[in-house]
Amino acid sequence: MKSRYFVFILICFVCAKAFAAEPVKHRLLLNDESRFQLLSVDEIDPESNWVIKAGEKIGGGDCVRDLQLIGNHRVLTAIPGVGGFREYDLTTRKVVREVTNSPRYRNSMTAVRMPDGRTLLGCDQGHVRIFVLDAEGRETNALDFPQFKVIRLMRRTCRDTLLFGTNTDHIVEVDLKGNMLRDVQIPDAQHVYQVIELANGNLLCAAGYGGFLAEIDRDGKIVKTWGGNPPPEGLLYYFMSQFQVLKNGNIVVATWTGHDPNDSNKGQQLVEFDKDGNVVWTWHDPKLAGSIHGVIVLDDGIDIGRFYDDTHGVLSFEE
Repeated sequence: MKSRYFVFILICFVCAKAFAAEPVKHRLLLNDESRFQLLSVDEIDPESNWVIKAGEKIGGGDCVRDLQLIGNHRVLTAIPGVGGFREYDLTTRKVVREVTNSPRYRNSMTAVRMPDGRTLLGCDQGHVRIFVLDAEGRETNALDFPQFKVIRLMRRTCRDTLLFGTNTDHIVEVDLKGNMLRDVQIPDAQHVYQVIELANGNLLCAAGYGGFLAEIDRDGKIVKTWGGNPPPEGLLYYFMSQFQVLKNGNIVVATWTGHDPNDSNKGQQLVEFDKDGNVVWTWHDPKLAGSIHGVIVLDDGIDIGRFYDDTHGVLSFEE
């Protein structure tokens, strides 16, 4: 009887260990800066992968920046080289809408769709300019911030204010009247790429060339970090760009590796951290993709038919 019990326990242990060792596999929507592509990657079913070519110019002119699921199977992107925004249908893999105004919207680095249909464009034009477009794509307002020199990804808060990184190591919050509400400096950050507000009211940012993610409390103090240089052996934290907080608290971040199409050979293109900062998954396929600077993890309960934003930290949809 004891031997049977022992065998049973042993089988349970082996099965539990095998289950725990099951590798993480994701379905992903990716933004490839160095090869001007949007990609759908399915680690479970690689035969379903697809690629959309978004441009040709060397130096980033035709790249697409930012990714937001805006409902009706569409993804919104900013198009710096043309100046404006573009919507792709993820089912047909075609451009279904494009709103441009060159040179007025030149260097459109980020596009944010509001729940009411408006689109906000954040542009690098010697200083930061934010254009407000109505649901039909007509400009209704332009906000100038001459004190800020650069913008990458801009994000809406639940108060309808805007967060973005600027001037290398600063995070700012502004409102749609052009008022600056706060300005927080992040030590050791270099070219802050994205910042969002978490459910607890703290901010989470990708520190660019700093090679880390940081959570910042309401007093502007860093309370937690993920990554950081030097990284563990076998990893490369050259530049932390767009990220997504998953429902289980993990964070998947694009670890951009350079402008050249072959810079993706240098190291992993995506990494996933758990709540404790441990690396639990990486993705590296330099044959399929160049340097990734945008990511949406589709297998985290995402329905591409719905409108999503991360005003509460985790991507969620409007009812």
